[in-house]
Amino acid sequence: MPEPIGNTFSDFPPEEFTILLFCDFCGHQGAIDRAAFPEKQIVQDLPGRLRCSACGARECNIRIVFTGAGGYRHI
Repeated sequence: MPEPIGNTFSDFPPEEFTILLFCDFCGHQGAIDRAAFPEKQIVQDLPGRLRCSACGARECNIRIVFTGAGGYRHI
């Protein structure tokens, strides 16, 4: 079986990166709870597995934000 292609959570350490979910339907945004997924989860596969906590829609995308330069956080 071929190795999955993509980046895993372990490629984006939480002290340097925040992974945000954006709902295309209602505009809600929030940080993804990394504890709900295994470290080997392919990040590019997340949009099809996630549901907006505000409206329940599955029309969601992710953004990976680098926060390692000076501790700034975007939320």
